Amino acid sequence: MTPVKKPPEAYLFSVYGVPIRYLAELPLLATPVNELLRHFRRDSIDESDALTMCFRAVQRRTDIPLTLSSSAHRVFSGTGSAVEGRRGTGLPCEVIQDGSCLIADFHHVGVLVMDGMKGRAEGYLIQPETLPANLIEYVFHLALIELLRHRGLYTIHASALEKHGRGILIPAYSGCGKTTSFIALLRSGYRYLSDDHPLIRDVGTHVEVLPFPIKIHVTDATIAFFPELLHAPHHILQSGSPKRSFHAEDLYPTSVGDCCRPTVMLFPHVIDAPHSQIELLPKSVALQSLLPKALLVYDPEVARREFQVLAKLVQQVASYRLSFGRNILDLPKLITPLLEQKAC
Repeated sequence: MTPVKKPPEAYLFSVYGVPIRYLAELPLLATPVNELLRHFRRDSIDESDALTMCFRAVQRRTDIPLTLSSSAHRVFSGTGSAVEGRRGTGLPCEVIQDGSCLIADFHHVGVLVMDGMKGRAEGYLIQPETLPANLIEYVFHLALIELLRHRGLYTIHASALEKHGRGILIPAYSGCGKTTSFIALLRSGYRYLSDDHPLIRDVGTHVEVLPFPIKIHVTDATIAFFPELLHAPHHILQSGSPKRSFHAEDLYPTSVGDCCRPTVMLFPHVIDAPHSQIELLPKSVALQSLLPKALLVYDPEVARREFQVLAKLVQQVASYRLSFGRNILDLPKLITPLLEQKAC
């Protein structure tokens, strides 16, 4: 049955001083977004300076009101996972530049039209009632990231934690031990900033990392390492495919941390060895390793500013290659002294 359309309902958020007004025609377009931004909900915002995002449901591809100019040109063609890798969807995707607008075409799923200069994004999803909620969240998050980077807020593929006001970043893609490392530190008293997409910004004297708390997604292999996950009730560790998920505050009392200055960055990879090892990385190697973890940027000026922020971040932290062995629960004993040394 086709959902009955209603006038778009407005939902208000504020992400570190950036007001956001989200309009959704249907509750099924609002629920995933409210879940993603649940820590940022507001009753009122300054709408005169707000980013405006509107998602609409259409029944057919031909219902999307998209007309390209003669100067429009394709700047990317591949999969959605290459555009925004969180829970990589593998969606076929084309990105088109048309004046100040960036258009992400997900073909049978829908289209995003984003104008970072004007702070606006419109999404058209084809029969969204047939789409999983995490896919709707994924498309919205992509639009949000594009608009926020024009306001000086950037993100990278990384886990992030905080302890005693000092931050640790773990940039990596899936399969490198990022989330397993993250949980090993979280359960030992570190505070949660983000499992996959922390926000970073330049505050002049340094780059700071900002919490972007979303659900933590774990594989069965990761779950097997941690007793509290193995024995977590189903309403806490929720089913999903291919990963299960939970909110950090439901299992770990330290909960969400504060904005902080990152002091250590770890680049993990899994090894078949009894113990984990760390190796200090030169700044140049760390920057080369970090840049692929940033998302694709199509605006040259935005790309220049984002590169400067990432380069500044690398200069202020101590970066290490983490060879992640089988002594997973002992990882805090290896990592915490790094933060303490940096503080001294």
